[in-house]
Amino acid sequence: MAFEDFIADSGLKILAMARLSECEYSIVLYLLNCSVSGLHQLITTEQEFSSLIGYDEETLDKAITALSDRNIIIVKHGEHHQPADRRSIRVGIQYDTHAWHLNFDADVTSQDAVVFPFRRDGNLRVLQPGGDFGAEAPPTIKHPIPTWKRIAEAFFTGRDDEEINVEKTERDAKVLIDTHPVDQVLIMIRHFGDRIPTLSLLASSWQHYQSIYEEETNKVSLMEARHKHHEMDHRLRDSVDLLLKQKSSLKLNDEEVKVLEILYNHRHPRRQLFWAFQTRSRYPNLKKFFSDNSHLMLPVTSTGAIVKKRPHQD
Repeated sequence: MAFEDFIADSGLKILAMARLSECEYSIVLYLLNCSVSGLHQLITTEQEFSSLIGYDEETLDKAITALSDRNIIIVKHGEHHQPADRRSIRVGIQYDTHAWHLNFDADVTSQDAVVFPFRRDGNLRVLQPGGDFGAEAPPTIKHPIPTWKRIAEAFFTGRDDEEINVEKTERDAKVLIDTHPVDQVLIMIRHFGDRIPTLSLLASSWQHYQSIYEEETNKVSLMEARHKHHEMDHRLRDSVDLLLKQKSSLKLNDEEVKVLEILYNHRHPRRQLFWAFQTRSRYPNLKKFFSDNSHLMLPVTSTGAIVKKRPHQD
């Protein structure tokens, strides 16, 4: 049917981009509503039509003319000898959107109105314009993974196959997606790992696991973290102090002694160790020191900001 073709060709999306006036949209939507009921052409008068959609006759007449000029609707007028208030009109939608005259730039087509789905699990296939796909084009999404199966696979990851009841796990996964958002379920499974023996237990003790998750992820002791950093700074200074006391027996040269003194007196010795480590080849007598303490250094950028990635170590 013409109306079904209109919907299949993204007619409503194109209509949303058509930049019509309020009255013009009212006319088109009213005619589309008639189409749904199988009435593809409406025979009426402008006076009657204006009362149906709530606009005065002058506004309606301008809107009908504008839509007809842009070939969005098809209008046929009755006998012209009839008085204007009694003259009948036959009006219907032009279902072929390619025939519409839209206010777009020359490079905009009806395909710009098509809304593609978001990419999920690598199943999205982008169809290239002009491609030859034979009689039937391939679907945009090919065999998406069922939601319950994603949960089951996340649970199976890293577990011994002999300890898993596959049938029961899949059944419990289907229960979980009916009771909880899938993203939250996946987060819980990945966070707790083998601490969740079965999905059935997760479903029945959801609030318990939720409370533990919030406690483990949200409560960070800043004082404890600060104390740990200070402790590691002290460990590095103790190592440096020991070398300074043995500088004669280790035959450290002046430059090596200077480096150790900088590390010992620096406010952030672990950051300074990072820079010293970059030129360690200049300090042959400190090779063992760098090897033993490289795990303590705190990588930073040239501006002094701490970075997470540790540099490559020999």
